[in-house]
Amino acid sequence: MRTALLMLVAVLEQTYPAEISRYLGSTIPAVQRTLDKLEDEGLVATRQLTVRNVRLNPNYPAFRELRALLLRLAEGYVQYQIVKESRRTRPRRRDKPL
Repeated sequence: MRTALLMLVAVLEQTYPAEISRYLGSTIPAVQRTLDKLEDEGLVATRQLTVRNVRLNPNYPAFRELRALLLRLAEGYVQYQIVKESRRTRPRRRDKPL
């Protein structure tokens, strides 16, 4: 789960635990525990906004190499490309039908 989570964070650039759990099919508490461990190891950085915002830690010594490796690994899995292409980056217009 750790590698899948890290690949997802690298692909999405910034995300939050509920989105990660939805894409990975895991529970939010399991994702939170994994994120806590990864944050303790310095691999991810989180900050509390209205929700916990997650991204790869830019202060990690091998940040560029880690990000490049994770993105390269994600290329081999179609689901990560689908996730990236289908993600909404802005809110839906208020009166727009679904």
